Amino acid sequence: MALYLLAQRAHARRRRRVPQERVFKPRIQFLNMPEEQVMRRYQLNPEMIRDLCHALECDLQPSTGRSHALPVYVKVTAALNFYTSGTFQTPAGDAAGISQASMSRCVSQVTTALTRRANAYIHFPFQPRQQARTKEEFLRIAGFPNVLGTLGCTHVALKPPSDHENLYRNPLRFHSMNMQLVCNAHGMITHVVAEFPGSVPDAHILSCSSLTGIFEGHQNMAGWLLADGTYPLKPWLLTPVEAAETAAEQRYNAAHMATQAVVGRTVGALKGRFRCLDRAGGVLQYSPLKVCHIFVACCVLHNMAVGQGIAMPEGVELGARPPAQASPHPEPLSQEAQCLRQELITSYFS
Repeated sequence: MALYLLAQRAHARRRRRVPQERVFKPRIQFLNMPEEQVMRRYQLNPEMIRDLCHALECDLQPSTGRSHALPVYVKVTAALNFYTSGTFQTPAGDAAGISQASMSRCVSQVTTALTRRANAYIHFPFQPRQQARTKEEFLRIAGFPNVLGTLGCTHVALKPPSDHENLYRNPLRFHSMNMQLVCNAHGMITHVVAEFPGSVPDAHILSCSSLTGIFEGHQNMAGWLLADGTYPLKPWLLTPVEAAETAAEQRYNAAHMATQAVVGRTVGALKGRFRCLDRAGGVLQYSPLKVCHIFVACCVLHNMAVGQGIAMPEGVELGARPPAQASPHPEPLSQEAQCLRQELITSYFS
């Protein structure tokens, strides 16, 4: 009887040691999907996804020789699925045919690869020919001259770190990162600042960004940016006239508003394409640094879509904009900027 029991135990141990066969979920290749379905799911057409896979291949190629290592196209489409769906890892991972852990690694790897290439897709018009084309395109909108970009900020919701939680609470009373961007007349993003928590005022982010150095340190910057009244008036940053009285000031404000609206539409298109950035899609469950990297990665993909002429999503509504915040270091009123704006009003809008 004792020998029989020992034999049973040994047999049970052998059964426990037998590795169970792994079950791999079926994966749908985007090349086998209708183009409309690819566009709806990934917000990029199949050709662009294929080009993206080639561009990121050196960063995403599996370093392991295992037969079941994830191929590049799976990593790219899994990350795109996450960016565009606004869902979190488990639903997006199920759609891509991979586990939650694999989905997390895909998002991390693709995000890192895209942010490394940000300068190749997000660049300001420094050259005279680029500036002339940018100003001409803005002029067609509402007749506002010499515009090199429109400036604005948007909040991306996140789960805040337990320490310094209050730094991430914005004036709308939710936790976020406050992202600054500049765009051209076509909605192409030309400058991004993604590093400040939601409590930081827009004007303070501007004062810490490289835009001041760009406009005040480069003699060939022959133009200005447009921004709303939350920003200080500068010789290179024009804001609306408060309490406009004359007809010329009212025409200036109308043209300014119509032109400045481009940045709002761009933010709407960006969050419409990539629902992970929109609060309606949920709160990002990542560290502030990772959220900033995801935002930059989505800006890169947005510019790729704009560059290929892919239409902006329709029916995208912008959420409420936080009320104006006072900068912790308010700037003195610029007499030079006031004179420049008045001269512009007299010359172009009288």
